[in-house]
Amino acid sequence: MNFSLAIDIGSHYIKVAEGYLKKGRIVLRTAGITRNPFPDAHLNLNENDQKKFVNFLKDFLRKVNIKSRDTVCCVSGNGLIVHYFDIPDIPENEIKNAVELEAIQVIPGGIEKLEYDYAILPSPSPKNRTIMFIGYPKIKCDFFVNTLIMSGLRPIIMDVAGLSLSNCYENLSKNNSKNVAIIDTGAKQTNLAIINSEGFVFIRQIDFGGDTVNAEISRVKNISRYDAEQFKKNPDNREEVKKSLKNVIPDTLQEIQTSIRYFETRTQKKIEKFLLTGGSSLLPDFVEIVEENLKIHGEIWKPMAGLIEHCYTSEPQCTEVCFSQVLGLISRKLL
Repeated sequence: MNFSLAIDIGSHYIKVAEGYLKKGRIVLRTAGITRNPFPDAHLNLNENDQKKFVNFLKDFLRKVNIKSRDTVCCVSGNGLIVHYFDIPDIPENEIKNAVELEAIQVIPGGIEKLEYDYAILPSPSPKNRTIMFIGYPKIKCDFFVNTLIMSGLRPIIMDVAGLSLSNCYENLSKNNSKNVAIIDTGAKQTNLAIINSEGFVFIRQIDFGGDTVNAEISRVKNISRYDAEQFKKNPDNREEVKKSLKNVIPDTLQEIQTSIRYFETRTQKKIEKFLLTGGSSLLPDFVEIVEENLKIHGEIWKPMAGLIEHCYTSEPQCTEVCFSQVLGLISRKLL
């Protein structure tokens, strides 16, 4: 069986795993997570930062004992475009032109400088086709791919974080809920994926994460962002951290509510539960705060639990909740 390497480069952590999908089950050979000392160096178009990051990544991959070179990765953050729209139910050979025409009209600057793709989703009307259009700047794609090649890897697929979440859930969760919202909250960003059993998926990214809470703690306590991070990790400060979380999360909850309303209006299906994952999902009473606002049952999702006995890690408390993107990439069907 051919193993593939999945890599998720976040602003605070780099997560990797080597494995494959067998009969609907993910088999892992090795995995690792480490602090990222060069945030965004794989995308910021700075060649000096890129070289430093490449050397660090090579060393990390050696420590994790990664052997595969075929690599699946994902992107999110600034520059990512996700757009939903309907087109008439036209012949297959006319869809690409119709999608490009719509995208040119609604995306500032057009699509000439984008790498893009689209998927046809279930539509509420038999007279239409629902399109999910995804674009990302070519210059950033090329820089990212070159970074991986310089690291000795062979990138074969670049996915989008929200779709990786959806793929992870489809392949890992037993007794899948028909309609579920997955909230993956990292250091700077939250990726949201709302899916149903009929194949409709709604994804979006929200500027909220653990750093947002750090900024509030820093403001309230008049301490540095670094000290705020240490304060946040101390269990003795649980109630104060919870208060800071409540202070900064309302706008994010509003965006999640808006997304759920769109999904429910579009599909005529009610969301049955939400799953909270990612490093910042471990913030005190995060699930309860979201439950109270959304009026939907939720739980912490630990997709990595039980998949591997030993994970190379500098952050053991994050291992079970930080690998949803990576596992989604490994279980992605390669063309």
